[in-house]
Amino acid sequence: MNERKNIVIIGAGVSGLASGIVALQNGFDVTLIEKNPLVGGLCMGWYRRGRYLDGCIHWLTGSKSGCDLYDMWTNVHAFRDERDIIQLDSFGTFEYQGTKVTFWRDITRARAEWISISKEDTKMINKFFDIVEDFMAVPAPIKQPVAYLPLSVLLSFIGKIIKHPSYLYTMRMSCEGFAKKFKHPALRWALTHVQPGPGNLFSMIYSYSTITDNNGGVPRGGSLKMVNNMKDYYLELGGKLLVNSPVEKINVDKKKKVATSVTLENGKVIEGDYIIASLDPNFTLTKLLNNKYPKNSFDKRIYNYKKNPLPGCVLLQFEIEDLPEGNYPLSFEIEPLKVGKTIVDHLTLRSHAYDKDTYVRDNKVICSMLIDQYDEDYYEWKKLLKDETYKDEKNRIASECAKRIVKQLPSLEGKVTVLDVATPWTFKRYTNTTRGGYMSFMFTTKNDMYSSDGRVMGINNLYLSGNFMASPGGLPFALSTGYHAVQRICRRENIKYALATQRELNKEY
Repeated sequence: MNERKNIVIIGAGVSGLASGIVALQNGFDVTLIEKNPLVGGLCMGWYRRGRYLDGCIHWLTGSKSGCDLYDMWTNVHAFRDERDIIQLDSFGTFEYQGTKVTFWRDITRARAEWISISKEDTKMINKFFDIVEDFMAVPAPIKQPVAYLPLSVLLSFIGKIIKHPSYLYTMRMSCEGFAKKFKHPALRWALTHVQPGPGNLFSMIYSYSTITDNNGGVPRGGSLKMVNNMKDYYLELGGKLLVNSPVEKINVDKKKKVATSVTLENGKVIEGDYIIASLDPNFTLTKLLNNKYPKNSFDKRIYNYKKNPLPGCVLLQFEIEDLPEGNYPLSFEIEPLKVGKTIVDHLTLRSHAYDKDTYVRDNKVICSMLIDQYDEDYYEWKKLLKDETYKDEKNRIASECAKRIVKQLPSLEGKVTVLDVATPWTFKRYTNTTRGGYMSFMFTTKNDMYSSDGRVMGINNLYLSGNFMASPGGLPFALSTGYHAVQRICRRENIKYALATQRELNKEY
């Protein structure tokens, strides 16, 4: 490369930060633009009454050394090594009519405990945990876009799927359908409440298998510390960062079929040889490109939300004094509660006491509660905003949830303090996500697994990345698509793509 090319990246979430770091490692100049005062996007934490609240990571896929994602996380300095990771004891405990079902990280313990609950379900219990072990044996190749994978890697992956056929079996099986094969009501209830709404068995088992494989730990210090680690490394490498700088539009030379620059809301124009839009693709296509370019596969999913739901949430944060010992997250039945347009029949209380330095003070621990919301709920929250009853509804839900926590754990009477309530509208306002979704389209039994190559037809130097580029989304896809965008640019520039070696990274730390 005779001269250093400049890449402009819109959005300083995990994907944008990853793209920026990898681009700098490969010899590009980079300008990273973020509309908010802080980097992180959906991977965010904030403070209320002097207490840190985490708004994102419940577990982090790729936190076990030896896997591709681990190498990718450490390469961008999200965390140093496994010393910065806390392994959780379980994926959660689900209590139904007095019986507790726990998805332990120790799969042998979980299998034995489930059988002790219902010996008549032994065959199905063994089948479930055998499938979990199958998933542990089939890591997905994620370092490169599928089109760039060597034939040997593809054949190896296909071979593992053939060897473990349950990997494909779960794609067309819903959690509800699988749970019906069990006789004990508590096992059925746990299997249908362990993940949001209409997701399939594949998504649930994939998530649980990361825990059982010690590959789904939590970074010390939470989401905000992790993205700040990435930001600091990006700046050390010489990257430019603009915060409080919303982008108004992407400027395109239609004759040359290239994006030439971006215009900020303050009128400033920033030129680039390449543009990476690391944010909700719907916002990029409809707002930044003014609906002038085809959305291809996005259209049918964005506008057919009954078949392709976008998961949102109401996220509540509490400070709880003298929280009883036990296994958390704890999911329990409740008196039905209306949240948005959804009637909720259970709540899940997540204690963050696993990271005492970050979340525990004076015997008071930060706990969170995520209540699933979907597209129709978003419109209900939007309506409340117009009616000026939005804050009242947030307060009502927080109060009702606090009452239900105390009913489940009576010793907490007078010891539960509400610190914060975020809604789908909060996520929409902060990150411009479609209908306030915090992850990509759900992978259900009614649709296909979704993945985009990050290209926009008619613009040769624009690449899309981020959590929303594949289903079911999440931080692994945010990270990997950030890498992939730079790999595509390197190929276009005929540059041999390379990263810092692990040895070099260890020296830097």
